[in-house]
Amino acid sequence: MRNRKWFYRQLFSYMPAFFIVISFIFFMFFQLLSDQSRKEAVKGNETLLLQAMSSIDSSLKTIEQMLMTEMLKNTDISAFYKNGTQNDYYLNIKLVEFINNFKNAYPLVDSIYLVRTKDNFILSSATSSGLQDYPDYPFIKPYINQEKKDAGWTGVRKFEEFSIKGPNRVVTLALKAPFLKTGQGFLVVNVSADAINNSIESMYSQDVSYIHILDQGGSDVLPVSEAEKKQNIVSQAISPVTGWEYQSGLINGKWVNVANQLFNIWFMLGILMILAGVAWIIYAAKKSYKPIEQIVSQVQKFSQNKATTLLHGNGQDEFTFLQSAINQMLEQSNSYQRQYREDLHVKKAYLFQQLMEGQHFSRPEEWEVMRDAMQLNDFAERQVACVIEIDKYTQFCGQFTQQDQYLMKFALKSVIQETAQEHGGFVWTEWIANDALGVLLQIEELQDPQKQVTEILDHARKWVEEHLKLTVTVGAGGAAYNLEEIPDSYAQAQQALKYKMILGNNRIIFYNLLAKEEHGAMFDYFQLVHSIAQSFRLGKEEWREKYKTLIRSIEQNILSSDHIISLADYLIYSIGREMDKMTKEYQELWEHTGRPSLLEAIQLSDTLEQVEVNFEQTLEQFYGELQKVQVTRNHSETIRSVREYMDREFANPDLSLDFLSDLFNLSSKMLSKLFKEETGQKFVDYLIELRIGHAQTLLTETDQTIQEIAEEVGYVNAISFGRMFKKIVCLSPGEYRDHMIRRNKDMTAL
Repeated sequence: MRNRKWFYRQLFSYMPAFFIVISFIFFMFFQLLSDQSRKEAVKGNETLLLQAMSSIDSSLKTIEQMLMTEMLKNTDISAFYKNGTQNDYYLNIKLVEFINNFKNAYPLVDSIYLVRTKDNFILSSATSSGLQDYPDYPFIKPYINQEKKDAGWTGVRKFEEFSIKGPNRVVTLALKAPFLKTGQGFLVVNVSADAINNSIESMYSQDVSYIHILDQGGSDVLPVSEAEKKQNIVSQAISPVTGWEYQSGLINGKWVNVANQLFNIWFMLGILMILAGVAWIIYAAKKSYKPIEQIVSQVQKFSQNKATTLLHGNGQDEFTFLQSAINQMLEQSNSYQRQYREDLHVKKAYLFQQLMEGQHFSRPEEWEVMRDAMQLNDFAERQVACVIEIDKYTQFCGQFTQQDQYLMKFALKSVIQETAQEHGGFVWTEWIANDALGVLLQIEELQDPQKQVTEILDHARKWVEEHLKLTVTVGAGGAAYNLEEIPDSYAQAQQALKYKMILGNNRIIFYNLLAKEEHGAMFDYFQLVHSIAQSFRLGKEEWREKYKTLIRSIEQNILSSDHIISLADYLIYSIGREMDKMTKEYQELWEHTGRPSLLEAIQLSDTLEQVEVNFEQTLEQFYGELQKVQVTRNHSETIRSVREYMDREFANPDLSLDFLSDLFNLSSKMLSKLFKEETGQKFVDYLIELRIGHAQTLLTETDQTIQEIAEEVGYVNAISFGRMFKKIVCLSPGEYRDHMIRRNKDMTAL
């Protein structure tokens, strides 16, 4: 009989693997069963969540629709807002009765109160008072000031009508009343959060599942226990009516815990079986490897003693074959090493990008391994992140070939590294964009960060300007004292570069030396831009002076490039909107000539000075084209005379369309039509803007009272003047005067 000991050894060595596979199949079966049960539970939980959300949304929507219906049909509500007074007790009593009936009909409603803006009066079922004396005035104020529009149902907030009762948790809906563009007041309804909770408690068992409702601010609409907060979220949905987020899940009760424990037992048994199988495979592999080990030992011994014979012999045997295979593996290994060295700079650049974006290694030892392998910065020392940007990059690309661009970028990177070595520093540089080089400079402990950055990068900047005939601008962030602060320093360097447009090219811009915030309200800029566009449309020469004022204000407030570009875009948008008011001839001239030229002027400008010159030249050219069109049109001289007369006599209270039609021998209808065609604006709107514009000047430059200013600009009634002023400027005359006083103080402080 042949000896089959090796065969049986191999056979029995793999039998445990068979039992491991069987055990694993049972384990997977239990897993699938458990997973199917979990999916069914999740599906049922989702259905519960949707039913609860639908119930609440339906209730809130019903309340909202019924209130709207009452506001349309209820004559008492209409009378309250249109003709009501605080002393109309009968009407107030009827409205209180309506509120009480509505609360009885819809138990979710906690309270309702009516706000009348014309006399600042509030009426509820419990009280009536002035607007500013009402405890809920801070909530309704933004709606009155039109700071908040069409907000829908709010999140959970505290409503306290009387301090003796204490606050209630409510969600609120403010409806404009009546349904006009401006409105005469608001109807505010508060729905109790506790009532919402009671309405859905019967839908589910709190011992098995839970429901969380989060408003748009992230606050809990329903009360939440500590046990529920610890449970995992199974289902989520966003309400299309309120925008609230609904969350639900399962509470691990007694039987769920037992199932989880059984699952854990099966899981542990599976792990143990796998570990046992791995241990057995290792043991069997060692037993089976011994003959191979002996062969390897013999190969090593043979290669030492018989290599020459095998290499130069007439024939080849299996050992020669093994040797050639080993040589081939060594050759492949050397090839991989060469490829690794070639790809090292790519990995280094990727690592630099990760570091700047804050995706660094969480464990310091991992970074130490990478740092030693790539010879990078020591982050135990301070670091300063900088960004070097090539100025006029479009011109740079057009002036040099692709190969020359690579050479010049390589020279820029090399000179920074060499300069850092000369000054005893350590620097890491990588190209982060086609025109931007990222720099991470390691600062010595006793060195001033700003001084060392200036010594190294300013020397490199001057060398580039002298030898490469191009300029670069450097944005430098603050010092980073650990790995986590480097992304902040890098972000500061990028932010500093945004001031390149106003501070100029070919320099180092330190973030720490810039103002922490930009002065000047954007509201003032938008008002000035709008005024420029109006003067431009009306053919007034004063647009040039206003444009100069805008540029000087930008220089004084040191705006970033983002804000400068935004203002330029807004100026283009404002002129376009003014041109839309004109005839088709003006609109086509704007679309084909004016707008494309202004957009091109932005693209060709790198600094504020270039923006100022390019924009002004383009505006002058387009203004000249507009003047040519106006000269060729009939009645343009007549309308110009009408406008000049209005500019002089706008303070005349009798100034009207009929008055001017008699003065210029035209019918009022014809004069109105011609005025609209030539100016793109109605006669009345033009007159109002003249008066309000002059009033703004008087409010800013004089101490006259509101009544005196109203009479001086043509308004007999100061109340009518104040209402019209707020409609145009969005501020009352007093608020506008206070705003301009604060603004002038800020400008003086600069």
